[in-house]
Amino acid sequence: MIKKRRKQLIRFYLLFDIVSIILSFFLTYFLRFDTSLIPAPRGIPHLKDYLLILPILIFIQIFYFAYQEFYKIKLRRNRLDDLFAVIINTIVSSFLVILLFSYLKSYRFVNFEVSHLFMLVYIPISVLIIFIVRMVVFRFFSRFFLKNNGISKILIAGYNELGELTAENLLKYKHFGIEVVGFLCDEKNHDNVLGTYDEVEKVINKYGITDLFIALSLKEYNIIMKMIEIANNNLIDVRIVPDIIQLSSIGAAVEHIEGVPIINLGETPLQGWRAFLKRIFDFTFSLFGLLFLSPFLILIALIIKLDSKGPVFYIQRRVGLDGKNFNIIKFRTMVKDAEKETGAVWSKPGDKRVTKIGKFLRKFSIDELPQLINVLKGDMSLVGPRPERPEFVEEFKNNIPKYMLRHRVRTGMTGWAQVHGLRGNTSLEKRIEFDIYYIQNWSFRLDLEILWRTILKLKFIDSNN
Repeated sequence: MIKKRRKQLIRFYLLFDIVSIILSFFLTYFLRFDTSLIPAPRGIPHLKDYLLILPILIFIQIFYFAYQEFYKIKLRRNRLDDLFAVIINTIVSSFLVILLFSYLKSYRFVNFEVSHLFMLVYIPISVLIIFIVRMVVFRFFSRFFLKNNGISKILIAGYNELGELTAENLLKYKHFGIEVVGFLCDEKNHDNVLGTYDEVEKVINKYGITDLFIALSLKEYNIIMKMIEIANNNLIDVRIVPDIIQLSSIGAAVEHIEGVPIINLGETPLQGWRAFLKRIFDFTFSLFGLLFLSPFLILIALIIKLDSKGPVFYIQRRVGLDGKNFNIIKFRTMVKDAEKETGAVWSKPGDKRVTKIGKFLRKFSIDELPQLINVLKGDMSLVGPRPERPEFVEEFKNNIPKYMLRHRVRTGMTGWAQVHGLRGNTSLEKRIEFDIYYIQNWSFRLDLEILWRTILKLKFIDSNN
């Protein structure tokens, strides 16, 4: 159903990506060599020579799009993610073409080199054309093609929280020809309920149902099996939304062990090569950040030392990846031995233990900058859920559902919750909700967005923890 529609759309995308690359190539050649807009001091190469570049460029870009999962069965993809992926694809592909033809020229397989300026002009043109054409294709597909392919009419068994959540998410994909007709329940207690579970066949025939989604508790096993049997007899596609996924921490994925399907409830996007790339980015950014900011950090250290007695840095135990403890590094903003009598407590606005320079450092989150050392060491990431102290973690994990799931990824200097203003004494449950969203929907673009929002706010994280 949805998968079939998505495959149709992918064929459109693949075809028009190739068309877009071809169009971008010829437009670039025209602007670079056939107009006087950009001088060509080395002369104008023959188009027939440059045509050799085109099939190689198409192969590299399409192959890389496939590697970026542009042609995989995904229901929803953010347009900003698309744009970011197209930019990266075009830059990398252009660079590879230059390297390849430089190599071929050095061994005299070809008698020309690819103009670097040609590829530099190609990059923005290609990004613009591919992105615009993809949007046009999507609109055309959703408005015209789907109308000729009929509508998938969905019936949901279970008028409950899980059923309503399923309907809500399915309604996001109307552009794939999806229509949620209504629900089945044990009794007709709402306008959206079309019948009881015993009336499933009657409802299927009356409303022309094409797909049945079963969102029932496993306690209702007999009802589930009966509905599956009736749906199969009526050639209706059946999908089960297991209620156990409601309890899943982060995400779910189907694995196979010797042919036996297993549901993995701990699946996250931030695994494998993605986690490796994120770590490389963290290491590089933190290293250059420390080198660039070192004069400023030294100055802050001297001011702290002159302002009050005590060490420059404040070392504190925090809980990080996989629940392991590490020492977080901050500039000291309180008087020496501030927690000697109180123990581990959150700082509140107007806390008298905060020093004069400490108030300034906290206001602009400058006290958090030494955490770049934690990022460099691998204890933390630039972006992720904020780390808490072990004393608070022990308290929260027994009282707040899903709290410990935050530790499935590296904790961060800034995070999705913090850039939405959830810091200090704000709702901890809400912060957990934002942290889980970040883990479930991680992408490199999302990290960049969070970093950009952090810079705009000039506020990293909670000044009070």
